Amino acid sequence: MLFSTMIIGWIGVLIFFVIVFTFQKMAKNKEFAFMHILMGLMYAMWLPLPLALYQLLNSELLQIGTIFGLTFLLMLVITMALQTGHITFIVKHNDDKAITEKNADYMMATLSNPFESLAGVFKCIWAFFLGITFWNSGEMLMASLMFLFSLLFFYYLFIMLDTSLIKRVKLFSKVKPNPFIINLEALFFFIILMSYITFNI
Repeated sequence: MLFSTMIIGWIGVLIFFVIVFTFQKMAKNKEFAFMHILMGLMYAMWLPLPLALYQLLNSELLQIGTIFGLTFLLMLVITMALQTGHITFIVKHNDDKAITEKNADYMMATLSNPFESLAGVFKCIWAFFLGITFWNSGEMLMASLMFLFSLLFFYYLFIMLDTSLIKRVKLFSKVKPNPFIINLEALFFFIILMSYITFNI
């Protein structure tokens, strides 16, 4: 399982770089649906990772974290697939403008936040349990990195609360979702975990 996870995990990283280097061209051609399905495939390539890390680290404590990790990845695969369908339908089947821009924005909001920010919260919980597991096994560098990623819990939590609460809280509204930060930290997170598996199988 570990070797297979390593292969498809790095394929996921490769897909990430394909998206980055072709982003401007895809955006120019309005291929946003294709971009989202690529992201769905990318997260799907990382689905075995929580189970592989649980097997490699052999820690009962990580069982809880593994559940959150799997849930996080499944949520992102599902939302990317749904967003792809939404974008495709709007572009291909809305020539008569039966679906207004307001309706389209409403549907996209339903499929993105707070769904994606909740997934981010789950990822941070997974990172926290990974940090504890690495700490217990004496791997301080990996533990420190995972604890660092787990601190983003508050970032995703504030975004989720800001989009969920009817009466907005000033503190939460100051935190805005930034695609650059979200995608960059996801890239580093998975490269670190993939590197760990690669050098420990």
